[in-house]
Amino acid sequence: TFNLARSFRSPSLEERYQYIDLGSLLRIGNPDLFPERGLFFDAGVRLWYPEFSFSGNVFYNTFADLVTEVPGTYEGRPALIKTNIGDSRLYGYELSIMYNFYKDIVVYGNLSYARGEDTKNNANLPQIAPLNGRLGFKFSMFRTLFADINSEINADKNYSASGEVSTAGYALLNAEFSSMTIKFSKRSRFGATVYGGIENIFNKEYRDFLSTVRGNITAEPGRNFYLKFKFDF
Repeated sequence: TFNLARSFRSPSLEERYQYIDLGSLLRIGNPDLFPERGLFFDAGVRLWYPEFSFSGNVFYNTFADLVTEVPGTYEGRPALIKTNIGDSRLYGYELSIMYNFYKDIVVYGNLSYARGEDTKNNANLPQIAPLNGRLGFKFSMFRTLFADINSEINADKNYSASGEVSTAGYALLNAEFSSMTIKFSKRSRFGATVYGGIENIFNKEYRDFLSTVRGNITAEPGRNFYLKFKFDF
């Protein structure tokens, strides 16, 4: 796969006139924003086999007058203010693999990395997640129950922008279970599927690097149990 593109985007009304009070933090728009301009390059490989699949992409994007939120003050209060940050670039890669190595047992994983740089000021872009991925396996039990055991992995965040903190890496363990679709009758189109699981099984404290709407609350929820029902008709 290969893609080359050019973009132009005028700032939205929200980016120009936003005013959100989160209690301890403000999110402020800027009516004097310039339009964004960009050049995008992406190349990748796709492989499909009966029991194995792989996809990988690399990308390199450049931006001029990129609109983002920069920490500052507004009327004496801490704020994230929409700002044109001059010239910047964003590059990285994404990899995904899946292997059905025995009967209905499937091992899968993905890995992604992004690096954002403000090339005009020789600084790091904000809200860029570190190297992260997911590794897991899926299988069925008694042909009626399906399980997905996986781990979310994040590396250390060392390339922090102004106002951001560097954090250590972490790994979370999750488990999800789902039933086969249960029909209300043999001829009925109506059915239901049950989902349940546990997120963050070991109750680790961690930070979502892309979360910006919690004010001073930076830690994500701990161990979480959930139960869901899906109805088809």
